[in-house]
Amino acid sequence: MDNMLKNTIANFDGIAKSSLDSLKDENLIQFINHMFSKNFSVKSEVKRLSTESNTTDLKQKRCDYLVRIEDEMFLIEIQSYDDDEMAIRIFDYGFRGAEIHGKIIAADGIYEFNFPQPAVFYLRKGNKVLDKLNMRVKITPEKTIEYCARVIYIADYSFDDMLDNYMFPMLPFYSMRYENLLLNKHTEEDEKEVLSDLLECSKKLKAAFKKEIITGQTYHYSREWFIRVFIGIINKAKNVNTFVNEEEAFRVMQMMLDEPIEGFDIYKALRDSKNEGVAENRISTARSLLASGVSDDIIINCTGISLADFEKIKAETEKN
Repeated sequence: MDNMLKNTIANFDGIAKSSLDSLKDENLIQFINHMFSKNFSVKSEVKRLSTESNTTDLKQKRCDYLVRIEDEMFLIEIQSYDDDEMAIRIFDYGFRGAEIHGKIIAADGIYEFNFPQPAVFYLRKGNKVLDKLNMRVKITPEKTIEYCARVIYIADYSFDDMLDNYMFPMLPFYSMRYENLLLNKHTEEDEKEVLSDLLECSKKLKAAFKKEIITGQTYHYSREWFIRVFIGIINKAKNVNTFVNEEEAFRVMQMMLDEPIEGFDIYKALRDSKNEGVAENRISTARSLLASGVSDDIIINCTGISLADFEKIKAETEKN
């Protein structure tokens, strides 16, 4: 197992944000439509918004993801555990999002704040299960306003559900549902069942790519972090001495990581890169192909990146 992968420390917020950024606009719209019960056309205008702001004492605050589709704004937040103050944070993020991206002066000359519509994705499902997060703000003794965020638990969705409902940014977190099992006393048979399920999910992910349900970039990114997140769980289980056969688990993860990329995959990744027309996408594709053992010549010819850029990527990869 690659040492870099064995020592993986997953930044869940970063994974989700990068995955959302990797989506084509039409896939992001489909994701928003399902998560927020909307009906936007896949040709709707999409604007990905900055998520950072500074307080008066120059402390930086940021939420996970803000996006505007047509004239509606959405806030997507990734949360690992139950948090009694999450509703307050969502209101704070919503207010800052409205201040930066939704503040207008209405026809009567009064400032109007348009808050984003929020949803919180929980990676773990604890004892406290919620349908929504509510924040009530008392304006006067007689008048209050409420700001509510939908709560979504990843564990409530099968891998097929995630693919069918365009939840591509959440695919890397699928294995989180097994964390509780593997961090407590269990049998080797339990581990075999988990690994069998993850192998099947990997096959489904590649099938979705071949059927053009997901793009090459989303496929490579999701596959890599699908593996990395589970390796993080293995390492946590090793630390508390609950994993029975980590060698087999690492072997399976390495096998998934080393799965050869077929010619179909290479040329589809190239086509996706050209269609999106963004240099960063070509570089990302080149990194994925290089990590998968594709030859230098094929990578350069397929992605169309310059030799200088490729040599830089290769040097960074070898250094890591």
